[in-house]
Amino acid sequence: RDVERSRGLGDVYKRQVEAKKRGARIIHVDPRYTRTSAFANRHIGIRGGTDVVLLGAIIKYVLDNGLYFHDYVVNYTNAASIISPDFKDTEDLEGLFSGYDAEKGKYVTDSWQYVQKPEGSSWNVEKDMTLEDPNTVFQILKRHYSRYTPEMVEETCGIAPEDFYYLADSIAQNSTPERTTCFAYALGFTQHTLGAQFIRTAAILQLLMGNAVSYTHLTLPTTPYV
Repeated sequence: RDVERSRGLGDVYKRQVEAKKRGARIIHVDPRYTRTSAFANRHIGIRGGTDVVLLGAIIKYVLDNGLYFHDYVVNYTNAASIISPDFKDTEDLEGLFSGYDAEKGKYVTDSWQYVQKPEGSSWNVEKDMTLEDPNTVFQILKRHYSRYTPEMVEETCGIAPEDFYYLADSIAQNSTPERTTCFAYALGFTQHTLGAQFIRTAAILQLLMGNAVSYTHLTLPTTPYV
């Protein structure tokens, strides 16, 4: 997204300029090289439509290296909640999740549900605060994103390992109780056919890093006008 030239985004660009003067690192991930790219600390070119692979690989990177905000993840997300043992991921069912109804062309999500405790409301579910139970949301997440390697990013997105690690480390280093990473996205996500999945994946990453609790908030969708 070329924030510098986009109509209606002058204030966003102004704040980026001010932030960079104070030491913020601006990384522009875009298939095109624009004025925003020239202003950023680094431009990372990406093949259009492959954002979910890049985001998935960053998720794998922070999980494998223990870079997520553990206390936030355990206490303020559903990571510790236990999912039905009937749930099967795509590796188990040749690319489909459990519950797919081929005749109707949609999923029946009974196997995706939390394991309920015998008493209390529907939100009173079984949890493992150590995150070690294989049926916790956390462990299912780790298994699902294990396929997204830097090699896959290079092959699918066209992003060199050096640029991938620069981006992943920048996000990790800047996501602390004192600092926050913000994703500013617009048409590249919102009007793509897979835009909902791009945004959901970015949200998963931000929750893992604890960036959802900051005053700069989870992600920053910008105006649709160009």
